[in-house]
This record gives sequence, structure tokens and C-alpha cells, in this order.
Amino acid sequence: MGILLQPSTAKRVKGGVMFLPVIAAFIFSRDVAQWLFLAGALVMAWEFCAMLQLSKALQAKLLLDFTLFALPASMFMQLEILAGNPLLPAMLVLGGMVTLFVGAIIRDLAATVFVGLLILCILSGRNLLGLDGGHHLLLGLGFIVAVCDIAAYFVGRRVGGPRLAPSISPNKTLSGAAGGILAAVIGSIILLHVVDVVHWIRAELAYAVLVGIVIAVLAQAGDLFESLIKRRRGVKDSGQLIPGHGGFLDRFDGYLLTLPALYICCLAF
Repeated sequence: MGILLQPSTAKRVKGGVMFLPVIAAFIFSRDVAQWLFLAGALVMAWEFCAMLQLSKALQAKLLLDFTLFALPASMFMQLEILAGNPLLPAMLVLGGMVTLFVGAIIRDLAATVFVGLLILCILSGRNLLGLDGGHHLLLGLGFIVAVCDIAAYFVGRRVGGPRLAPSISPNKTLSGAAGGILAAVIGSIILLHVVDVVHWIRAELAYAVLVGIVIAVLAQAGDLFESLIKRRRGVKDSGQLIPGHGGFLDRFDGYLLTLPALYICCLAF
């Protein structure tokens, strides 16, 4: 109970309330969801450029390259999806090309891989929004990632124990990771039985459990990877836009791997 009353926890809750209008938009309007997704993508790209601590000129160049190539390409691929062609290979090639181009500028392997994941994440999200019920799929993914993150935070602080990756993120524990996985499985099962937004799991309990585990593991891996970049760059948060959470990248790093995985699942099933 003491954890819930701590000022830092209250601040995180207030920050989370900011996303209620975004959640409502994803529920009721795919068109609004698409614009919100693009706006969030630009904010994350801007935060990443700032986090690299490059010169202002290089930061502006990276953001311009990202805007001119990645986002229009994602819109083009969405049109192809509506025509029945998902263009997954093209998406991977485009992401690889932009990643190599950016990598030649920043000269940091980990940061270059992060750029690739960010681009792949954004393209996957845009493509998912082009599918029937895609905005509901993203909402379902957001629910599972959120319950995983919340459970990992509270279980980790309450139970404690061995650190998950002390050299990367000293505050994360194995107990928190396990709690996050369990919560994600429960969340996936709830979606299976309450609302039909996770149709890629074939409406079977075993697939719901599998999806929950995979999403939880990938979400926490994305979180750790962003923590690695921040530690290498000597920054605590990617930004200060969200009270108690840091920047957009700090809040949405769990989607770096889960969004591409969800998109691939939709194509496979």
C-alpha cells in the first residue's frame, strides 16, 4: 500500500491519465488514430535525435531524413495493404536502407540498431492501422503492454530480489519481469474472452497464453534496449513530456519489438 502512496507513483498515475483521450480515439476513430500515431512517431524520432547528443545540425538532418523517407513510405505501404499486398519484404528493405544511412552518421552500433527497430516499429504500426480493425489490434496490444509494465513496476518494487540487468537498468528485477509476464498472460486471456481484438490467436486459450508471454518478453526487451542507449549516452530520460514517465520513447519503448511481432502475426494467421 505504501508504494501506491509514494509521490513518484502518484506522478506516474497522473502522467498515465494523459493518454485517456488517445485511448478513446483508438476506440472510436481509425482516422484520428492514424494521425495520432504519426504525431507520436515524430515526437519519438525527435527525442531520439536529441538523446544522441549530436550537433543541432545533425539532429535536424536525421529528423528530416526520417520524416521525408520513413513516414511517407509507411503511408504508401498502407495503400498497398488495402489493395491486398502487405509488402513486408519492402518494409524490411526500406527500414534497413534508412538504418544504414543513419548509422553512417551516428557511428554507434547500438544506436543504429535502435533506429532500425524504431523505423520497423513505426512502419508496422502504420500498416496495422491499414488492416480491418487494425486500430483495435493496436489498442489490444497497448492494453497488454500496459498491464505488463504496471505489474513489473509494482511487483519489482514490492518483492525486490535479484536484478534483471544491473549494468543496463539497475532498478529492474527478475521478480518484476516475472510479474509483468504473468500480468500480460492474464491480460491476453481477458481480451480473448471479453473483446474480440486479438483474433490472431485463433480464439484458443493456448494461443492467448503464448501471445501474452511473447508480448511481455519483447516489451521488456525493448525497454532494456532503450535503457542501454540512454546509459551509453549518459541520459536518464529521453524527454520530459510525460510527468512521471519521462519522454515518449520512455513510455513507448515496449512497442519497438512488439509492434513488428504483432504485424507478422497478423500476416501469418
